[in-house]
Amino acid sequence: MSVFKPVACDCPACGSTIRIDACDSVNGVRRPDLRQEILDDRFQRCRCSACRSEFRVQPAFTYLDVERGQWLLVRPAGDLADWQGFEAQARTIHAEAFGAAADPAAQAIGARLAVRVAFGWPAVREKLLCAVHGIDDVVLELLKLALLRQLGDLPLSDTVELRLVGADTRQLRLAWLQAEDGALAEQLEVPRELLDEMAAERADWQALHTELAAAAYVDWQRFLVEPA
Repeated sequence: MSVFKPVACDCPACGSTIRIDACDSVNGVRRPDLRQEILDDRFQRCRCSACRSEFRVQPAFTYLDVERGQWLLVRPAGDLADWQGFEAQARTIHAEAFGAAADPAAQAIGARLAVRVAFGWPAVREKLLCAVHGIDDVVLELLKLALLRQLGDLPLSDTVELRLVGADTRQLRLAWLQAEDGALAEQLEVPRELLDEMAAERADWQALHTELAAAAYVDWQRFLVEPA
């Protein structure tokens, strides 16, 4: 089920209070249109009824896609500092719906779901892109860490993140994006074969791979952002 709830929010451009339907949960199988809106970077974009400016509601919802084995707790980018708390919350919510107390059918579904936490629109879109292109998100985050070590003059800041924005059989398209609104700072392409090389060189990254593979917050920033 996909659930929306009416809420009041202030337009960031003119300050007018308007009512919108904010997303509380998305079922990517039953509502493929909503899944596509996330992939197209259009989901939860609103227009102010007073000044007609467009803005995007910060995400705060759960995402379920049984066919692709995904369950996500999605939070605003500004909640990143409390990633440990939300990682624990994600596991609790998933356990309540699909854990030992659930009926056998729900437990069978839950066993096939990878539990993830994502902060901000670029992050949740990245998780869906990984499913589209058959990319292991654990290996992707290790690749990002390797690139961060090798590349110089990075546009890295508290609000700019390195995210997957596209892929094909040969290339991965990565970009430095503003976490809040996805605004592009810089883009780069890397050969997709680097993912296979990272997987093959696991011994060099074993400790980080083990931590990420056991985590719900599978993101390179967990190693850099000091928890609140």
